[in-house]
Amino acid sequence: MSSKDHIRYQAKEGGQPGWDLYAEIFEPEDVVYLELDGVAAEVTMLGNLERGPGTVLLRLPVATAKQLGLVPPGWKKSSWDRE
Repeated sequence: MSSKDHIRYQAKEGGQPGWDLYAEIFEPEDVVYLELDGVAAEVTMLGNLERGPGTVLLRLPVATAKQLGLVPPGWKKSSWDRE
């Protein structure tokens, strides 16, 4: 059983990267995750990484994800019971 509450998703297709925007059921209400699969990334605090495409996972405040247009209007986190 997954603890992910998927908001939006796009599978890798035709050489294009895939991505998954989700919330973790047991995490705080104000956080979402954006996982990018098949992208090259530069992490400036560590310097330029000369590596091929990989997976990047960003932990974003919901407010930031909404500002970026990632979270659909009216979206609310799943109301699963938390223990």
